Amino acid sequence: MSGGPFVLRKVHHLLGALVIGAVLVQSTTLAQSSDATKVDSPNNAPASMPPGDDGITVSMLNGKSQLKIFGSLSALTVFSTDRPFAPGMPLFLLPGSPFGLDTNTFDIHARQSNIGATFIGPEANGFTPSATFVSFIANDTLTGDSYGLLPYNAYGELKSEDTRIAAGLQNDVFNPRKPNVVSLAAMFTTGNTGSFRSQARIERYLRPTAASEYSMQLALSDPIQSVFGSRDLRIQEDNGWPNVEGRINMGLGQLEPLTGGRKARAFELGASAFVGQVRTTRSILAPEDPQIPIRSVVDCWGFGIDVAIQITESFGFQGELFTGAGLGEYNGGIGQTFDSVTQQAIRSSGGWGEVFVYLTPKLHLHGGYGIDSPWNRAGDTFLLTENQTFFANVIWNWTRNIQISNQVDYRQTNYRSPLLDASGAIFYSEFLWKF
Repeated sequence: MSGGPFVLRKVHHLLGALVIGAVLVQSTTLAQSSDATKVDSPNNAPASMPPGDDGITVSMLNGKSQLKIFGSLSALTVFSTDRPFAPGMPLFLLPGSPFGLDTNTFDIHARQSNIGATFIGPEANGFTPSATFVSFIANDTLTGDSYGLLPYNAYGELKSEDTRIAAGLQNDVFNPRKPNVVSLAAMFTTGNTGSFRSQARIERYLRPTAASEYSMQLALSDPIQSVFGSRDLRIQEDNGWPNVEGRINMGLGQLEPLTGGRKARAFELGASAFVGQVRTTRSILAPEDPQIPIRSVVDCWGFGIDVAIQITESFGFQGELFTGAGLGEYNGGIGQTFDSVTQQAIRSSGGWGEVFVYLTPKLHLHGGYGIDSPWNRAGDTFLLTENQTFFANVIWNWTRNIQISNQVDYRQTNYRSPLLDASGAIFYSEFLWKF
């Protein structure tokens, strides 16, 4: 398939998906929640990252610039009644033992600790330049059960009142909302699509009234993310073209302070999409099979809707739905992009929903459900066929800088025969010191 016609056709599909999203936005008459319009806002960062007003600020260049340094130290314990993948940051459960053996595990680690910095320069021609870097001390992938350096954000931006231009390692434009959970894995592969990757993006914000905001985002991004390590005996890479991601968002209601120091509108609705390709090539380590081509090109696409509703100052709901093909690089399809035998993109649908309540400004509860369900078709051979999670947690902000969290998951992961399905409970407990 030639690159040029593919890009034109996929951009056309993307624009069509965004038009559908625009119709959904215009036909909705309710009102918005947590300020996730700006994808890289603290509301969309992992729970172990400090809020935006924490850290040490240093004045630079005669007070014309600022450098803010922040971070956190995390101690996380994870007990699972069945063996999870990956240890310490569960994404799904591994197949049950065919001999009926116990596979319970226990992990304690500090890999969710992070360090970050933001540099803000002097305003120029209505734009404020800045640069942000955040990294965790996990390995270079979430699936690596060891310490290292996992860059999460590393980007520069120019920002005005209604426009943002940014380039670097950022959260995806596609399905950017995240559930409030303890693990940095954030329910990836169990309903929460959207990852973080290198990209260049432009954003535009429209505020016709003080009680409404509309935003549009467009990005060219790296087709390959860095959350997972290699998972197949085939080399997986881009096909010489960037992915195209787009999102439109509507927020209604005044931006008001809420319980817990949050700021949110009453209602928010977003629609996003992406298109792209990945190329797979047989590794020299893989056995030759005349039935499987040496090289294949897999078309990938996704469409998602996300919503957040602030019902009262202390109670609300948020969630996402998605559908698409070849979503492994966006944490969909239970991390599977293509069938290694048929070489076809794996179709998948799912989503997650969360109800939250702030009992006091320091004590809040979150509970929800997520599911990722790849479509089974005749001839498919991929192994993971469904992954779902129920979760509930309590988060206590003991002081401004100390947070204590406890969570329990009930997870079920289904496999293609002869592998056995697995189900079990996972218990998390985290002590977090933010600075």
